[in-house]
Amino acid sequence: MKSYGDLLFDLCSQILWSSYNAQMAFRNILKVLKNKARFQKYEKYERSWVLQTACQQLLRLCSQQQEIAIKKKQIKWDVQGSVPTRLKQFSLYLGRLSPEDQLLLLLKDKHQIPYPDISAALGIPEGSLKIKRQQALMCLSEWLWKKR
Repeated sequence: MKSYGDLLFDLCSQILWSSYNAQMAFRNILKVLKNKARFQKYEKYERSWVLQTACQQLLRLCSQQQEIAIKKKQIKWDVQGSVPTRLKQFSLYLGRLSPEDQLLLLLKDKHQIPYPDISAALGIPEGSLKIKRQQALMCLSEWLWKKR
């Protein structure tokens, strides 16, 4: 299996916000991948398989924990922050999106993963992914650039 460690750890860090949670999730994902690798022949679609496993684990973890305190801080920054301040806090605004939308944007825009692999990882048709991406980008744009 190729090394996807940096990509997986980055996804964990971006989605889970806590370095402790990210490290625990990363180890858990690697453990799941190692266990599944014994039973599945994935060589042809290795990246899609790795991403699918990681995304499933991250979405499961996100559904188990709520980031209420962070969302309250985001609302406070929205009220007080100017556009440059909001841009410096981009990761907080990204965190307001659903975990699925965050994964989509991180995989497509930060890590340049092609739509077919993202589609396989998230279990969403490519056409729907493109629409979801545009909607997520529009939300970010409204939050970051709104006039006061």
